[in-house]
Amino acid sequence: MTKLSLPAWYGDKMVLQQQVRTRIYGHTAPSSEVRLSLERFPSGRLLASTQEAEYGLIFQESDYAEADGFFEFRLPMIEASYDTFRLSIEAGGERRVFQNIYFGEVWLAAGGSNMAMPAAYTDVAAKAKQISPDSGLRFFTQNEFGLAAGNKQYSYQPQGRIYGGHWIDATEPDKIQGLSALAVAFAMDIQAELNVPVAVFSLACPVSMIHSWLPRSVIEEDVLISNHIREIHHYRDEDNWNELPAEDRSDERFLNRTATSRDEAAEDILFHLHNQPAALFNHKLAPYTSLGLRGVIWYQGEEDVQYPDYYRRALRYLTAVLKEMFQSPVSGIYFIYSQITPRLSSVQDPSRLAYFNEALTAVRRQLELRSGIVTNYDLPLTFQPGKGLYNSPDTPRAKQELARRMALVALGLAYKQDNMPTSAPECIGAELVGNKLLLNFENAGQGIRLRAGETQVKGFSICNQDRHYVLAEAKELYQLRVIVWHDEINNPLSCAYAFWNFNQEANLVSSQGIPLLPFRLDREQANWEKPRQWAACDALEAFRFPITDPRSPRMGGKATPGIYPLWTFTNGRGRFNLEKENKRQGTASILISYSKADERPLRFGPVLDYASDYPPLDLHLWEELHCAVFNTEHRVKTLSLDLSDANGRKTVSAAQEIKDILSWQKISFKLKDAPVDLMRLTKLEFVLQDPDAEGLIYLDQIEFTGYTPF
Repeated sequence: MTKLSLPAWYGDKMVLQQQVRTRIYGHTAPSSEVRLSLERFPSGRLLASTQEAEYGLIFQESDYAEADGFFEFRLPMIEASYDTFRLSIEAGGERRVFQNIYFGEVWLAAGGSNMAMPAAYTDVAAKAKQISPDSGLRFFTQNEFGLAAGNKQYSYQPQGRIYGGHWIDATEPDKIQGLSALAVAFAMDIQAELNVPVAVFSLACPVSMIHSWLPRSVIEEDVLISNHIREIHHYRDEDNWNELPAEDRSDERFLNRTATSRDEAAEDILFHLHNQPAALFNHKLAPYTSLGLRGVIWYQGEEDVQYPDYYRRALRYLTAVLKEMFQSPVSGIYFIYSQITPRLSSVQDPSRLAYFNEALTAVRRQLELRSGIVTNYDLPLTFQPGKGLYNSPDTPRAKQELARRMALVALGLAYKQDNMPTSAPECIGAELVGNKLLLNFENAGQGIRLRAGETQVKGFSICNQDRHYVLAEAKELYQLRVIVWHDEINNPLSCAYAFWNFNQEANLVSSQGIPLLPFRLDREQANWEKPRQWAACDALEAFRFPITDPRSPRMGGKATPGIYPLWTFTNGRGRFNLEKENKRQGTASILISYSKADERPLRFGPVLDYASDYPPLDLHLWEELHCAVFNTEHRVKTLSLDLSDANGRKTVSAAQEIKDILSWQKISFKLKDAPVDLMRLTKLEFVLQDPDAEGLIYLDQIEFTGYTPF
């Protein structure tokens, strides 16, 4: 007798998508009779859609299996409610009963490490503990790498079996902590807004590449896709399927979680068996064919970041596959995805990640599903060092806010709620007004505004025909538009925003708090001036990668990426404090208290050797450096500028007088004629001398003028 076979995700506590004629299918003995029934039971939690609901047996049907044993039914469309249902299927002398079923909203969460990262490792852990046992939130999950425990071999063909697959609800809080943090927080936010049962299929796989999520047919039919996989040495066919590179056995190291980290600046990518072409499609997507969904949330690309054009092409294919695979309400399924978090993807190129995220933005309107993108570059990169897969700033703990942004976009895009965004705010056009560029935006909610607590727009660059992008000034106009300029660029050709690997300073957001998408107005070859966060004088520390050695991006001890000072003393005794009351511009100034600055001068300056600041410092475009100082004592002091370059050459400027006046004063230093290589500065220090040795001085608004690109 043929055993009754059903999709592996069917089970007690499952949630079925409302407003869909759910496809129920399986296999049994050929030509045998199959009977299906659906019963409904009241919960006592009435929604508008359940006021006049019928209870008891609400649907039944019978049919005969085909000659190969396949059978299929379609359930009636049912609105979401907290009523529970029982589904019974009888065939070939067997009976399967599924209890405690909901109809509600169903989403699928897939992607790489940041989507796979468990709630317990993130800031979602506390929030997840607040889920009520009767909340109506449910999750389906399977083994992280899609394989049975102890097995390392992937199937060459799509699978129907799901290894370790099971439904989880809020009566199992410890298991929820092991689920995707983004999936859990997203589900909580959606349910809080809609007040219906919500389920998420949590299927992400860490350190995964997009070609592993594509079906074999797509890979083989597109020469560009298949050639790319060959070029990175990940291609496998039936002849060498599940074969590891003989020279390094990298997958064995990976699965044992003892591998040392690779050089992220290199082009070579370690091969793991789960990144064989189509391996994750076969094990993590194919088993869910015909699943009814409202949409997919996706965060992946960390391992593909070197290849923006390829990734854009592959993502279009992926959404086409998802569109064909899954059932959806009449409106179709939706796709919500995230940009990649700031990371040290290269120690040479400060905009490599920006190019990738630009591709993610550009592809949104080309995808086969209605899609929205969210930004995350403003979120903290703090992480938990240690062993395992989630021990670096590539997988930061901050997931709750990112999930909130995905949920907001879902509410606007999929549920058509008024005043909700359908994507992150985006620049959609610019016009030249005199020597300024005036920018327009969409998806800004009630308007573009500064991040809470900020007073000055940051993150813009501007260029003229020489195509040297320099840091620019900007101002938002009535929360509707932004005007960008530089006083020394009279005929601006283009501008860009947050177009660096590390762009946390950029501070424009929508009314819902979603940061503006990074952009550049054109894609011509250009040179980029790197951000100088220290020059604003409104922060004393920030997240930094401290080591320039690309072979060790995940370091131990003092070299671990983390919060590091932006300023330091190299001689004398002093202390930095932020002063928010007495400032020249922005949110704060730096108050420097010092002692013993008479015979041996006080030396202080920005830290310039962090890898994430892409040293050495390049000031060759500028003739002068200016800073604002405020002298608190009734005596004259002096300030000099000390510069050193990568060749060991040094110069100290003439001392400039800090006058005995109780107001902000501008101190200027010539750069152009300094006998050092201004393109390769390794030290920029201020030298303060005070005849009374002890005192206070405020420093603010370090600026550069005299634009000389040639």
